[in-house]
Amino acid sequence: MERFVTALSRVFGVIAAGALVVLMVAIVVDVVARQVGGGSVPSMVEIAESALVVSIFLGLSWALVTGAHVAVTLVMDRLGETLNRVVGIAVWILCSLVTLWLVFATGQRALSSTERGETRMGLVMWPLWPLRWVIVIGFAALALACVVNVVRVSTRRLPMGSTDDPESGVAHAGAE
Repeated sequence: MERFVTALSRVFGVIAAGALVVLMVAIVVDVVARQVGGGSVPSMVEIAESALVVSIFLGLSWALVTGAHVAVTLVMDRLGETLNRVVGIAVWILCSLVTLWLVFATGQRALSSTERGETRMGLVMWPLWPLRWVIVIGFAALALACVVNVVRVSTRRLPMGSTDDPESGVAHAGAE
């Protein structure tokens, strides 16, 4: 399961990085068009917005797996080993439950959006329903990673993304 989550997160991370490139290109093209031609290129704003959604939500699980998220360990560093493990398990269970609730809630919204064929009115009619599914998929990948961390912490291993975790199989910033 860990290998699957890491591989899936890596693929989603690459897609998220590609979406950032698309976002950058869309913004640059739109700015240049406004400066040179006096107006926006049709659908560039919609493309940029879509790329932003893809980059954020598909990058969530990769951030967890690689430890790119913010973690404040001020309290956890002062707890004993047993209490630290118990709190860690509780935290990852809570994270899993909240993330699973997000999958459910956004899934309902995506289903409703798909049934209605939800679009955004701008310079062009832009379908929003596919992006709603991207959000669901991103939260689902994050939920899987959280569940893996529940198992890891329960079996006395560090959560994925911990910089001290030699088992994660992921190179960390600053690692040599």
